Amino acid sequence: MKKKKMLLTGVNGFLCSRVAKYFEEKYHVIPLTRKELDITNHKEAERIIKENNPNIIFHAAAMSATLPCENNPELAHKVNLDAALNIARVAKETKAKMLFLSSEQVFNGNTNEGPYGEDDKAVPSTVYGETKLKAEGLLRKELKELWILRLSWMFGLPEKNVPNNPNLLWKSLKAVLTNQPIKISTNEYRGITYVYDLIENLEKIFDLPYGTYHFGSVNEESTYDTAVYILNKIGISKEIIDRVICRDDEKHRDQKRDLRMDYNKIISKGINIRTSQESIDRAIKEFDFKL
Repeated sequence: MKKKKMLLTGVNGFLCSRVAKYFEEKYHVIPLTRKELDITNHKEAERIIKENNPNIIFHAAAMSATLPCENNPELAHKVNLDAALNIARVAKETKAKMLFLSSEQVFNGNTNEGPYGEDDKAVPSTVYGETKLKAEGLLRKELKELWILRLSWMFGLPEKNVPNNPNLLWKSLKAVLTNQPIKISTNEYRGITYVYDLIENLEKIFDLPYGTYHFGSVNEESTYDTAVYILNKIGISKEIIDRVICRDDEKHRDQKRDLRMDYNKIISKGINIRTSQESIDRAIKEFDFKL
């Protein structure tokens, strides 16, 4: 049986580098790094996509770091919005299905408490969140064969030949390993999701009706409490935890930062996602990190 072609953008990134490796035997994976595909060069992107003629385009390439987006909003708009819309147009022309990665950050300006459902009004307060939300709307108008996944904060551990990201699990571990204390907000609430919980459910997403879905782990604990949970589970002593994980009670004190999303829609489709704590437990066990 002929393998389906899956074209991945942003393969030099945390998520897609792992997706490419995970599906390399089941799909004809076309992994494109930033060097191989400059998504802001619309004609070049069109040429490469048409030459490869994929069945599915997994569009993960983005300018996602908050500060660079704030400092260069025109570039963020060019990368996160214009380039995504161009890829959607090519997908429509070539009859490819498209999976577009969005973010919990579309809710980072909401003042009402989460968790937020897919139909709740999103109020982004950063350039990154704004470009992602605008891209969602334009892509929906352009392409019917489209899944939009709003992801929570993904985490993982360093692996051979793939990049890691600045995630809470690794950040907490590094604080212990380097004995460098870090401040973490007690007023921030968001899910953190093990990257392989998404990857292992990816094919189920391809079977869902086209539309927007929230994907991530339920987490009722603050980011500070979640970091403490991580180190407790690894077996770090309370004395060390208290020394390296410092409470930041001032950050977001006036307005709690709540980025929690509601996952009932995707769960109702048969996709069960671990809680953040279960996700952390799994990662620690798989990497044999318990002391």
